[in-house]
Amino acid sequence: MTGSESNPDDGAIERIDYSGVRLEFDGPLAIITLNDPEKLNAMGEDMANALVVALTEIAKPRRRCRAVLLTGEGRAFCAGANLMGSRKALSEGGKKLANIGAVETLYHPLLRRIHSLQIPLIVGVNGLAIGIGLGMTLAADYVVAAEGAWFQAPFKNLASASDSALAWLLPRIIGPIRTKRILMRAERIDAATALDWGILSEVVPTAELAGRARAVATEFANDATIALGEIKKLINDSPRCDIHTAFEAEAAAVARTSRTKDNVAAIKVFGTKAKPAFTGE
Repeated sequence: MTGSESNPDDGAIERIDYSGVRLEFDGPLAIITLNDPEKLNAMGEDMANALVVALTEIAKPRRRCRAVLLTGEGRAFCAGANLMGSRKALSEGGKKLANIGAVETLYHPLLRRIHSLQIPLIVGVNGLAIGIGLGMTLAADYVVAAEGAWFQAPFKNLASASDSALAWLLPRIIGPIRTKRILMRAERIDAATALDWGILSEVVPTAELAGRARAVATEFANDATIALGEIKKLINDSPRCDIHTAFEAEAAAVARTSRTKDNVAAIKVFGTKAKPAFTGE
């Protein structure tokens, strides 16, 4: 898949447009925008493939990306998987739904890529987040949501099991009882409730969402990138290890961050009012 690129002057924002996805580079920050507002950014094959291409571009060493902001265009973050192809297949007498296979071959590989990001991922939830939209939200390291945002996983309404690893992620964040409300009753959860349950980091007025999400993402992009990556890995690995393994992992991570350029810069101003200028090295 190819995108159309804008070639900016030095210091300007570079933009690449893919099918249903806009990718921008603003210094060390990469911004991915789901860009099919007429379909409420529902995830189809083209959009999923475009996201993979965008993530591949972000990972290129020449980009020197230190954080990623993921958000949506229009009044929705992501309205889940686009099921129109499956509906059309059924109406035409088909018996095999393409979207079922896409879970294993398309959506889950995409989510694996998102979860495996070594740099901070900030998600700005500008509106509804359904199904895989909720799944991408749960992959974030920091989530800023608009007051009008809401979340739902209505798989049971389609007589389907859940996907996007929601049955694994949600119990670890909100517990099994609340998870069953979302997955087994398909309850719609508003932003205030999601914040109270620990799904979100903060909620802001809808008009302030874009600016606040961008500001938080920029802070992450200018922070101590190597240290943040190590901390992120320690947290993500913690459910799968015991405390003794955690001690060992921490010691190894501290050794890897010791004497990095950012570590040296921070130690030099330790105990003063000066703030270190981190470079991500």
